Amino acid sequence: MRPDRYRRRSMPTAVVCDDDRTVRGAVSAVCAEAGLDVVAETDRSADAAEMARRFDVDVVILDLSLADGSGEHLLTELRAEGSTTAVIVFSAFADDPAKLLRLGARAVVEKPDFELLGAVLGGLGSPATIPGGSADDRRFASRAVEAAPTMWRSPAGVSSHHDLAHSMLTLEAGDAILAVAVVGLDALEGDVGPLLVADCRLAMAAALRDELRVQDLLHEAPGAGGFVALLRGGDARSAGAVWARLTAAVRRDGLPGELKGTAARVDSIGAKDALARAVGALQAAAVGSPPFVSV
Repeated sequence: MRPDRYRRRSMPTAVVCDDDRTVRGAVSAVCAEAGLDVVAETDRSADAAEMARRFDVDVVILDLSLADGSGEHLLTELRAEGSTTAVIVFSAFADDPAKLLRLGARAVVEKPDFELLGAVLGGLGSPATIPGGSADDRRFASRAVEAAPTMWRSPAGVSSHHDLAHSMLTLEAGDAILAVAVVGLDALEGDVGPLLVADCRLAMAAALRDELRVQDLLHEAPGAGGFVALLRGGDARSAGAVWARLTAAVRRDGLPGELKGTAARVDSIGAKDALARAVGALQAAAVGSPPFVSV
């Protein structure tokens, strides 16, 4: 059990594990900006695992090249224990992010992208721990955005996937794509009936639309069994804020199934690549896998 002095903390806690003391200090500073309380730093995965258990921390920021070997050992160890601690891999040697995600990493960030690391860490906490400290950070605009294009929308505010290619043309580098689905909902159809399953999907779509800004676009994503939100003028921080508020709404409303989300930043390669990354990661999600990843 977590000691009382840690159980009463109002801030999420973290352990930083990296073989470079300077990097550990920089990562700890990023954690503080993201609203995390760093309770320990170490250069050994064995120590990080022990500290994660002792302090029952919420997050471990993990390098792969450590004094006692590869950080992958910590991933497999915590996963075998059924630990709920989120592990964020922050390494220059993460050549196979998909493998690390399968081993249990919540997200993989390539060094030295401290800005992305901060956005990912912010998205793990409550809305109040999103970088910038405001639950309303989903309103953050990274650029001037024109009015949303006119297109058909359902009563829940969702547009057809057939119009997605047209909407993608409105995205620019720096914008973000958030893909969301409920895993395991189809398996409930035999118990609750197809109408209730459909109602649950509509309820989730409506909840997601409520967390988006007027200029953000929401489309069906049938291939991933969910929805794709295009955050126009919104970055990874915005995606984390939307996700945090959406999951809170889903818990409040008691919707069945397990909510999964993926976020991708539009880079110089283009929006199509970001969409493929977000939807591909969502399609690969399964019951028991991390609920939210940034790819």
